[in-house]
Amino acid sequence: MSEHNAITPADFEELFLIWNRKIYYYALSKTNSTYIAEETVQRVFIKLWHNLHHNEVNIKIEAQLFCIAKSVLLDIIKEERRRESDTLNNDYPAIHHQTPLEVYRVKELEQQLDDIINKMPIARGTIFRMSRFENLSYKEIAQQLSISPKTVENHIGLALQTLKRAFYNFLLQITIIFIFF
Repeated sequence: MSEHNAITPADFEELFLIWNRKIYYYALSKTNSTYIAEETVQRVFIKLWHNLHHNEVNIKIEAQLFCIAKSVLLDIIKEERRRESDTLNNDYPAIHHQTPLEVYRVKELEQQLDDIINKMPIARGTIFRMSRFENLSYKEIAQQLSISPKTVENHIGLALQTLKRAFYNFLLQITIIFIFF
């Protein structure tokens, strides 16, 4: 094979034939999605082609491939989460026309959730919001906050316990109001 900055299409095709299945199965093992696995392979080789022609990289191609694959796979998963979230948010009002009372109840529950989170210790509330509202993984949160993933997991567990207790009391109060009034 030629040097990195003088790679030919034939060299690149050889790389593709050697590595595409390995990258495909790597992505498939992480996601169980053939679509994401195929998309990962395509994007990895596009990025590799770009790197080999535009950068002076002195890293082994195998290392580059799996570094790129991991990065691309995370990007695709985040894109899919956003797309699913956007679809759910956009489809719900079209499928279910809410009455003013339902809109009020949803807003009341959202406000209650916000109040509960605001009463949590700052770190716990921040970690919960990053996990549930920004769709970040425990590892991503841990990296951003310079803490261990186990600490993130503990904070999420405590936050969920707090929410469960608070909403149980909230729903109990609402039930009592509807029964007696």
